[in-house]
Amino acid sequence: MTVLSTSLHVPVATAAASIAKTIVVNRSGTGDFRSVQEAINSVPDYNNQWIKIHLASGVYREKVVIGAYKSYILLEGEGAQKTSIEWGDYASDSRGHDTASCGTFTSYASNIVVAGITFKNTYDGYSHTKQAVAALIAGDKSSLYSCGFVGYQDTLADLFGRHYFKGCYIQGVTDFIFGLGQSIYEVSTRTCRDSIRVHGSP
Repeated sequence: MTVLSTSLHVPVATAAASIAKTIVVNRSGTGDFRSVQEAINSVPDYNNQWIKIHLASGVYREKVVIGAYKSYILLEGEGAQKTSIEWGDYASDSRGHDTASCGTFTSYASNIVVAGITFKNTYDGYSHTKQAVAALIAGDKSSLYSCGFVGYQDTLADLFGRHYFKGCYIQGVTDFIFGLGQSIYEVSTRTCRDSIRVHGSP
């Protein structure tokens, strides 16, 4: 997969030439790992070669974090309708999470590409509205293609850095896109489940 750059200098994945390694995650045990987080942990810190982590279709019920030193990861599902990562932490829950730590998916690293995955925070905020982040993107030069982000309040934390979202679906109710990211949303759909108040939306 060749990695090019847009005018924002975010990575854009195209053909398959520069992938140094492919890791397969499958909950059935037929891949290299059963867990997405285990696969990410296997990437060495300060990595400087593109590593593809391919997720077989299915629902991965886990919290996933790409640490700041795990750069050059292509995280690829088999389509946002077929591959999802789901968890239900929320701010002020019994485990002491806040908005910054409750995300189902969090990426602090630069040079990250994500494609064909839905990230869902399963907390149901209708009875008590709480911040419940589906994805937090805080690394520079991150690109997300054909992904879904589903939550209630604070669904997508487009926190810091230059990001590119293409063909993504973003669903929430209150402040469901927020942050200080310098981002482009191209042909992306934002759907409000009820009332709407969007902070930091491009």
